[in-house]
Amino acid sequence: MSRWSGGIVLLLLACTASAIERIQLGWGSLEAETWAARDIALELDWSAADAGRLTLSIAQLEIAGERVTGVQVICSAFELLGDAAHCRKGTLALASDWLEAREVPVSFDYRFDTGSLELSLARLPLAGGTVQLALHQQADSWRLEAVLGDVLLAQLAALAAKAGVKLPALELAGTVSGRVRLRGGAQGLRDVDWQLETRQAGYSNAEGSQAGEALAVASRGQVTPRGKDWQVQASLAARGGMLYSDPLYLEFSQAQPLELAAELRWRAASAELLLDSLKFTQPGVARGRAEGVLAPGAERPLRRLSVELDEALLPGFYANWVQPWFAGTVLEKLDTGGRLQGRVQIEDGRPRAARLALDGVSFGERSGLFGVQELDGELAWDASGEPQRSRLAWQGAHFHQLLLGAAALQLETGPDGLRIREPLKVPLLDGQLHVEEFELGRDAEGGVRWLLDATLTPVSMQAFSNALGWPTMAGSLSGMVPRVRYEKGELTLGGTLLVQAFDGAVTVRNLRIRQPLGLVPRLWADARLERLDLDTLTRTFSFGRIEGRLQGEVNGLYMEAWQLVAFDAHFETPPDDDSRHRISQRAVDNISNLGGSGVGGAVSRSFMRVFEDFPYKRLGIRCRLENGVCHMGGVAPAKQGYYLVEGQLLPRLDVIGYSDQVAWDSLVERLVAITKGETPRIE
Repeated sequence: MSRWSGGIVLLLLACTASAIERIQLGWGSLEAETWAARDIALELDWSAADAGRLTLSIAQLEIAGERVTGVQVICSAFELLGDAAHCRKGTLALASDWLEAREVPVSFDYRFDTGSLELSLARLPLAGGTVQLALHQQADSWRLEAVLGDVLLAQLAALAAKAGVKLPALELAGTVSGRVRLRGGAQGLRDVDWQLETRQAGYSNAEGSQAGEALAVASRGQVTPRGKDWQVQASLAARGGMLYSDPLYLEFSQAQPLELAAELRWRAASAELLLDSLKFTQPGVARGRAEGVLAPGAERPLRRLSVELDEALLPGFYANWVQPWFAGTVLEKLDTGGRLQGRVQIEDGRPRAARLALDGVSFGERSGLFGVQELDGELAWDASGEPQRSRLAWQGAHFHQLLLGAAALQLETGPDGLRIREPLKVPLLDGQLHVEEFELGRDAEGGVRWLLDATLTPVSMQAFSNALGWPTMAGSLSGMVPRVRYEKGELTLGGTLLVQAFDGAVTVRNLRIRQPLGLVPRLWADARLERLDLDTLTRTFSFGRIEGRLQGEVNGLYMEAWQLVAFDAHFETPPDDDSRHRISQRAVDNISNLGGSGVGGAVSRSFMRVFEDFPYKRLGIRCRLENGVCHMGGVAPAKQGYYLVEGQLLPRLDVIGYSDQVAWDSLVERLVAITKGETPRIE
């Protein structure tokens, strides 16, 4: 306390001893080690019998580096003793760049001999909420405690900016409550500790690369200044809301909170946060450690990050950390199991290296599209260009109902993706899929690309058709899958796809599928059928028996969402076919119905019903689908219409179609009815 203030106290004590009821004083300043007051006016009133009254006005007060103006303290229960002054009941009014208050409850105790001060403020308005302050000063040290009640984070950040605190440029939302304690002395601030909780907190930056929403976070810790920098020890538990920091996306809940324990350093000059040590735990999801450098206000905040994943448990890890990345894709809804371990390194917001160990990992698309069971092994990747070797093995897999057996593969990974190091043989039903070449990576725009070159050894058509839910087929299926490439959302065929079935061959050319796993995939292709065995084919689909061979072409095939939109197709007996040509009554009726003649069953109602089948010279059908209408034709023109079946010998039977145009939906209904053994309806 200054000599002037000491003299004033002696004067007040002397006056108190006399019969003076009121004193008014004014002086220029009072100063101590950590505070200073300017233009002070003091009034003491002892006219009331029960208590004294103090009115103190300070035009300007500087404390802890902050300037406050218009300070007025009115104490209606004031007591002045020989060695101390007490205010049991008072009010405070003041104004500053970050605070304005009127009639805030206040109390204080000040000792003249030691200069100690205890000051308490209640219900002080702050940033849309309230704060209770308690200041304790003893000699050259002081302690300030603040209890926050629903303080708005956005307004609190604005006040901090006015006070000269450099913060990231983020838009904030939500409130914070809890306790903050500051301690200091003659040299300034020594440390800050806190226990705080947020409600419906959120943040975002202008670029949209940083965001948080509905965050419920509890935190405690301590900050110690180191020159212009800050040393931080803190713990945090996030029990609700979401957080996005490109490329990371996290969600939190009461059942699976994310708990962090960190040792950090904040570099004010570069606005960087150094993660010296960060331990994280999410029950039933993951636990691990991290260290690195973050720049929260930068476009790429992850300057450097290294994450050691001690354990990740599925399905919790998938649902909380992985699934949000695949929103809108076929990987969005998976059933998962197993566990993971690994290490991931990120530099300048980009993955730098990764190593992942898989233990009994299983995943499957919920509608049954695909799945893998008991996947084990290790995946390694490094962006530096040094090839990394990996291995994977699984006990089983499926695509739709096609079952794949156990297999193991050796991989080589590089900056752009991975490839198999040696051919892979995968059991498929009662055959094998030989994968000669497979590559997976990303294109220049960051999209997924892959390449597949494979061969399928003979698979029973019965097993294959049963697996897909098709009518039971006879024979076997084999073929070549030449250099199928997927890039920029489009799948293309590098050569001719060969499928051997029904004792013949089907070749597919110009195959192209855009967005095959999207909501509306589109497909283009041309195909050719060569010498299919009609006896096997028609018995498979309950069409009625036909003996002979069939060839044909499908040009300009186009599908949307796997529904046929356009094609130009024709199928006919090969000119050089020397096999036996016979057709049953039922097949004649079904072909007639396809041609729209409406004469189905006519054979069975005529004298020709005594014959089980008939010889034919050739047969064929044409359909050019356009705008939902099939423009029909046959193997040759007739006087009226077109030949669907051209008979020969006796008993001769010709099947002639008369409808030049048939609605595609109607034709499909007829085909479905025929394959079910029903009689189609002709309108």
